[in-house]
Amino acid sequence: MGSNIVVVALFQEGTSQGNLPILPNKDENGQVIVLTDPLDLDDYTNEQSVVIIVNAKAKNLLYSAISGEEYEKISSCETAKEMWDKLEVTHEGTNKVKEIRINLLVRDYELFQMKDKESVEGMFSRFRKILRDLKSFGRPI
Repeated sequence: MGSNIVVVALFQEGTSQGNLPILPNKDENGQVIVLTDPLDLDDYTNEQSVVIIVNAKAKNLLYSAISGEEYEKISSCETAKEMWDKLEVTHEGTNKVKEIRINLLVRDYELFQMKDKESVEGMFSRFRKILRDLKSFGRPI
């Protein structure tokens, strides 16, 4: 049950190890003292510390799993969730793009026929690709 809290907290916006939130302090008169440097991890609540640590681990995991080209796309993201969302849109597209791709694949499937001077092996390979792509979008036929 505790791990669910961590996962939910991970996807909240606004904190990352590289950009720790700055908590406001007050002086004796109640005036807010604005800090310009992030606090140490010890200055946060347990929940905030867990969020920061898990976010840093998730960001590290994402950084180690992507290419240099993909790194350029997500290097400015503050949180792991932000990074994940950008990668998801980059690789899968928005819901509208997915629908269009599915519709094009269904059309290709329904109108499938052998092309001029195409081998049976080439035709079968092309047909399997259409089926595989449809299945990857969750639309098996």
